[in-house]
This record gives sequence, C-alpha cells and structure tokens, in this order.
Amino acid sequence: MKKIILLFGILLSGLSVNAQEIEADALAKKIENQPLLIDVRTADEYKEGSIIGALNIDIHNDQFRRSFETLPREKEIIVFCQGGERSREAIAKLREIGFKNVTQLVGGYDRWKKQMEINKSK
Repeated sequence: MKKIILLFGILLSGLSVNAQEIEADALAKKIENQPLLIDVRTADEYKEGSIIGALNIDIHNDQFRRSFETLPREKEIIVFCQGGERSREAIAKLREIGFKNVTQLVGGYDRWKKQMEINKSK
C-alpha cells in the first residue's frame, strides 16, 4: 500500500506545470529569433528594469488571458518574473488557453540581471 501511495504522489507531482526552461545565456542567443518575451511582474517592478524587448503583462492583472487572444497558439513565448514563481503560474494559464511553445527563464529576472544587459526605464 505504501508503494501505491508513493507512486501516486510521484505521478501527481509530475502533473504540475512541467515547464520548458531556458538559461539566460541561451535566451540571449535566442533573442535574435524574436520570441515573445513576457515580463509577468508588476508595472512598478518592470519600471525598475527589464529585459530589452520584453512586454509587461502582470500575471495578476484581470486582463492577462485576454492579452493573448489574438496571438497564434504556436507562437514562441518566453515568460519571466523576479525569481520563477509567477512565471510558472503564467505558463499554466497560457497552456490552459492553448499555447504549447511556452518557456520559463531559469532564475527569472534576478539571474538575468546578474548575467546580461538590462533595460532601465527612462
């Protein structure tokens, strides 16, 4: 019985947002292909700096899903937040509405700004 419960627990953990991930250096190379970069942090966080070319669509905004209605479902989307939690939530919401090619930036903006160029608001 313990083995069955353990197996069931392992299966359930696999049902979480099984997000594709990308490291900061790989994203820097991929930016040339113009993936849609979505910063899911708040507007205030975004104003403090973001990845060049990223759009700010706050995950907690009521219009989050609506913001993606007109995009082709095969569009490559890379999401990030400060550290990873909100981007996982965003990936789950995007997959619910049919997007399959969604990737999370490993370590979020915190890791990116340690390694790469940032875009400071004016």
